[in-house]
Amino acid sequence: MMEIDALFDHLHILPSIPKVAQELIQQFDDPTSSIEEIARNLSLDPVLSAKVLRLANSARFRGVRPATSIEGAAIRLGFDALRTLVLASAVTAAFRYNSSFDPRDFWQHSFDVASICRVIAGQAGADRETAFTCGMLHNIGELLIRTAAPDIGARIDAEQRAPASVTPEQAVGFGYPEVGAELARRWQLPLEIQQAIAYQQHPQDAPDETGMARLVAQARLVSFVLRRHGGINEQAKVALVNPLLNDLDLARLLAELPEIIEADKAFGTLIN
Repeated sequence: MMEIDALFDHLHILPSIPKVAQELIQQFDDPTSSIEEIARNLSLDPVLSAKVLRLANSARFRGVRPATSIEGAAIRLGFDALRTLVLASAVTAAFRYNSSFDPRDFWQHSFDVASICRVIAGQAGADRETAFTCGMLHNIGELLIRTAAPDIGARIDAEQRAPASVTPEQAVGFGYPEVGAELARRWQLPLEIQQAIAYQQHPQDAPDETGMARLVAQARLVSFVLRRHGGINEQAKVALVNPLLNDLDLARLLAELPEIIEADKAFGTLIN
């Protein structure tokens, strides 16, 4: 059995978020920050600047005139969209992908879960942008393992196919959620994000009071069912009758999802 610290020692090079992006993420969490101050920091990173301009001129946000300045683009996008873009860009750029791994499919699934988290948070009266972030990052543990330690990923996958009496945590020492939570901790992301990742498979044990772990668990289930049944249809609606979703207005959720998921695809086009 391997300790999680030993895993991170085994990785040698830990994925890192660029310093400018780290500072921006801290600015977004500072209630005294202004959009103008954030735009000034954004302009220090040419890659982020280009993505901000592309998103501001995309079909979702396009105005009467093209956005040609970072400050103008930032104002057009607004605080929440900027926060999502910066975090998504920073995280996706942190990893090195190999030829056997499809990052676009991985991140599209992550954005789908994030979009569902956003809608569920709206129903629950929770912070929608924090929920989106938790959903987007819920599977970074698997991403880290598959891109940096595929041999360990193969062991975890084998244990997941083993009899139910043996869990990956018992055989390997940890599962993907534990790895993701530890990576989030080392990235100094907020505690509620760390806990949402760590407890997504057993949200009833989560120590936080925000309910983000439960939100992620619910969004993962909805995403899995919709993928398995090819979208929102009668078979999917039957499969979504699950105790985990008892506190949701499923009809309202399914009515809102298509528009939200389609709108959030704009972020998915900027992951590379």
